[in-house]
Amino acid sequence: MAGGHPRPRILLARPDHLGDVLLTLPAIALLHRALPHARISVLVSTAVAAVPRHCPDVDATYTAPFPPLAAWPDPPGWLETVRREAARLRGRFDLAMLPRPDDPVAGALVAAAGIPVRLGYACPRTAPFLTVALPAPPRRHVASLACDLVRAAAQYFGGPLAPDSALDTSRYFVPTPADEAEAATALAQVRARCGPQPILIHPAAGWPLKSWPLARWAALAARLRDRYGVCPLVVCGPDAHEIEAAIISMSAGAACGLGEALSLGALAAVQRQARLVVGIDSGPLHLAALLGAPVISLFGPADPLEFRPWCPPERYRIVRVPLACSPCGTLMDPPCGATRDPACMTGITIDAVLAAVQDLLNTQTFLPIAVKE
Repeated sequence: MAGGHPRPRILLARPDHLGDVLLTLPAIALLHRALPHARISVLVSTAVAAVPRHCPDVDATYTAPFPPLAAWPDPPGWLETVRREAARLRGRFDLAMLPRPDDPVAGALVAAAGIPVRLGYACPRTAPFLTVALPAPPRRHVASLACDLVRAAAQYFGGPLAPDSALDTSRYFVPTPADEAEAATALAQVRARCGPQPILIHPAAGWPLKSWPLARWAALAARLRDRYGVCPLVVCGPDAHEIEAAIISMSAGAACGLGEALSLGALAAVQRQARLVVGIDSGPLHLAALLGAPVISLFGPADPLEFRPWCPPERYRIVRVPLACSPCGTLMDPPCGATRDPACMTGITIDAVLAAVQDLLNTQTFLPIAVKE
């Protein structure tokens, strides 16, 4: 076996937002299936450490104070941080994978740690840190890119190249009993209004350019309540509570909220009970898709080819407007010059979202909903 260890020690480094880390979970499942005796570790920022800790295929989770993506490629103080963090990782791993194609930040760290094999994509800012570089990829889904790296790692260690269809998707993210109890307590407060299988609204994301106007979310909630007879449940993270409160207020009681921030595991437990989840391209929406919930995703500047929900086509719908400049793939300095509410998002109508909701609900088998005429 290459690498000289009967139990290969493999590190996946992902210095990204919640959604990007979640979309690495299928690759981790693939790696576990291809190399069941490998010790799989994941290196992420502290803010998203709950993701690998809820994945039963991950043996250890490491965190590092990765700088925000807006500060790349040369964030202040990062070289000193690399020296300090590399010492913690040195001697612990046989191979490191960089699923993010353009990743000079984690690349510098795993190289400084002296990990013998460093596998990634031959993008200009990443290639100098790699020992094994796959060709720079074309536009493909980020989960597929991570799986391709896993296949290269499996080949290096002599493992089988497992097909994606063989994966046990229930192992991507597993809520704990404590998560389930937290979710049950939170839902008990709103169950009479949102029903046994709530329609969830996830309106917030880490990038302002992905936002849809709050007034549209409120109007959508009212239309959903009038059509299906249940109040949609608006769920945001602790750093976006004001968004949740504003939508509920503007909806004049058509939407409800939990009034408290859920842990990521409890959010997953709530999502597993959802009839439908509507949101923008965001971490919570990707979590819902991985857990098996039907999802509606509103897309603007981000590319659905790279970031669509990672689930079968019958379980998701994408809503977007066909502008010549969209998707631009730029979340910080788009060609249109917008800083928030770009035309590719404001052009999405409430009627378009409602049509996608009805189309998706028509394909699902759930408890009956009485549609109001």
